[in-house]
Amino acid sequence: MKISKEYQEFLKDVIYRRRSVYERLCKFSEKFHISPSKGLEKKYKAAIDFAHLEITPKGAFSFSILAALSFSIFFLLLAFAFGILTDPNGPVAVLLVIIFDLLVFYYSYNYPFHLATMFRIKASSEMVLGVVYMTIAMRIVPNLENAVKFAASNTVGPLAYDLRKMIWDLYTRKYNSISDALDTFGEKWRVENEEFVDAINLIQTSMSESAARREKALDEAVHVILDGTKDRMRRYAHELRTPVTVLNAMGILLPIIGLIFFPIITMFMPEMVRPAFIAIGYNIVLPITLFWMMKDTLEKRPYSFYQPDVSRHPKFRYERFFNKVLLLSIVIPIPFLVFGFYQISLSAEVFTFELLLYSLMVIAGVAAGIIFYSIFSVWKKLKLRNDIIAIEKEFSEALFQLGNQLARGMPIEKALKDITPKIKDLKIAKFFEKILYNIEAFGMTFEKAIFDEENGAINFYPSKTIEAVMRAITSISKRGMAAVSGSMISISRYLKDVKFVEEDLKDVLSEATSNMNIQSLLLAPLTSGIVVALTASMMQLLTAFSEKVGDIMAGLSGGGVPGMAGGTILSSIINVKEMMPVHVFQLIVGIYLIEIVAMLAIFISRINNGEEKLLRKFELGKTLAIAIFIYIALAVGLYLVFDSMIPDMLRLV
Repeated sequence: MKISKEYQEFLKDVIYRRRSVYERLCKFSEKFHISPSKGLEKKYKAAIDFAHLEITPKGAFSFSILAALSFSIFFLLLAFAFGILTDPNGPVAVLLVIIFDLLVFYYSYNYPFHLATMFRIKASSEMVLGVVYMTIAMRIVPNLENAVKFAASNTVGPLAYDLRKMIWDLYTRKYNSISDALDTFGEKWRVENEEFVDAINLIQTSMSESAARREKALDEAVHVILDGTKDRMRRYAHELRTPVTVLNAMGILLPIIGLIFFPIITMFMPEMVRPAFIAIGYNIVLPITLFWMMKDTLEKRPYSFYQPDVSRHPKFRYERFFNKVLLLSIVIPIPFLVFGFYQISLSAEVFTFELLLYSLMVIAGVAAGIIFYSIFSVWKKLKLRNDIIAIEKEFSEALFQLGNQLARGMPIEKALKDITPKIKDLKIAKFFEKILYNIEAFGMTFEKAIFDEENGAINFYPSKTIEAVMRAITSISKRGMAAVSGSMISISRYLKDVKFVEEDLKDVLSEATSNMNIQSLLLAPLTSGIVVALTASMMQLLTAFSEKVGDIMAGLSGGGVPGMAGGTILSSIINVKEMMPVHVFQLIVGIYLIEIVAMLAIFISRINNGEEKLLRKFELGKTLAIAIFIYIALAVGLYLVFDSMIPDMLRLV
């Protein structure tokens, strides 16, 4: 039996898909036969079917129980082995294990729902272009099956998976017709994205219309999905204000300001607050809490637009994970960390300015490694990505001009040669020049000049949008230049509408995230720098004040018993030696700042740009570089200002 190409593709993507680690763990956990309740089983089943997971509700629930038990047993045994359970702080350690155990259970318990949500988000990012591709295909040949195939071959991720599965289910007679398949497909996505389903329905009904009315129905389908996108994103931007305000106030500003009280508490009541507990709270518990808050907000985000995949470019197709950039990002922090920690280990002082500088050096080293990797791992790719984005913006205008040239009856190669000098200042001119070069130098056909596996122009400008449109154009060109001309003008109009909506959405979202940009770039590092400088100055002042008062009391009593009693009373009130060392305090604040700024940068990038990884990394590196510079400069500068005032204060004593 001959296996069709579609069937081979389906087997490759679906049946022979390698199971994820989570799916394999659920398969193993299913052996323990821990069954969920009927209500939970029904919810799990819906999420599993929606995301096409190869697990069962019993396996998912069993894994959540086993993951929590394994976590608690492992860390309790670890605590017992190191004698932490018999330590006075043993109950606190047990409490922390219980808290993290509950978090592990909650995360693993909800993981199938999380995967279903991520499936929706990733699929939704392709829905606008999916509708556009279907309308383009319907203009070429008014056939629903062909339109679905065209959309499936030019989209990626979950939506492509759903569309391909629908075509295969049609071939295996699960559905009697493509209309039945689309109806079932619509039922799945209606709750998630009603306007997408409405657009699909308009495309379906256009089949029964005349040619003129079909054109209007297809245009209306594109307008429905675009208008729905704008409405959804505006609602999301409006709803984003409250969680962003709560995140800024409760999650960032108040915790940073609250840090200033801990050194004071350790000074008067050192047994109540230990640096290790503050570090766990601020560097582990609080960031995890903020991560969950951000994650919950991100999972409510409507769909975005597809971003270019630069990994398809010949330069980046075979990149190794362990490369020079990653190696340097690991090596760069080492001198800072080794020198800083070595110098700190040589001193037993609670506070000196040198210790503050050494601890700041450690923070600078950690940040430098992250910044270097975040920026330079995407530097070259980002340039290509920006070129592709520019070309996509210019593509609609170039198509319009090309369509007008073809309307005169000239061959497409001649039309390309005529318009290329007119658009020489645009990025897309290089794309057309590459096509012409392939035709003239290698004698390729128009189609091969674009899609040749080795030298095709699309390899050097890997845009799914451009690739899909050019495939449509090459298909239409077989019907004559008049058909190509009209289709190009129509497609250019679609692309203009899509880009207009995309720019409008970016403006809407940037307004909602402007406060968070200010928070990550200015307020968080400014507040942290001020807190560290004030704490360091306060510690130095109290240390000097304690010594000054001790000298005065000793002088008044001639060094006798009253003077010793006065010094004892003062030391019992202000226990300077038991204060949290300023370098330890700074390390806690600095690590917390790095975590917060990194999470904010990622959060803002994902809101504004969706799943665009290149921009996410670059924004992380850029934001962290600015924040750490402000933090270190302000902490040192402000401390030096306060330090100059301390002698004048002591003269008043």
